[in-house]
Amino acid sequence: MSSVEQHRIDRINKILERLDAIPEELYEIHVQIFAGNMNRTTFVKLVDRRQALYVELENKKRELQEVYKIINN
Repeated sequence: MSSVEQHRIDRINKILERLDAIPEELYEIHVQIFAGNMNRTTFVKLVDRRQALYVELENKKRELQEVYKIINN
């Protein structure tokens, strides 16, 4: 297998692994947010991280579709 093909496979696998991990991270953040009992700074950091994860999720899905022609729902 050529290094270009291997690189493509490695990149796809990395994206798919990340797509599997993001929902778990989002869940953990939601648990912390809805548990309450935190200061404003912590709340803002969690909300910012949650938003960044949603953006990352959409970007990874878009990359799979547009670059690799893979649809992952």
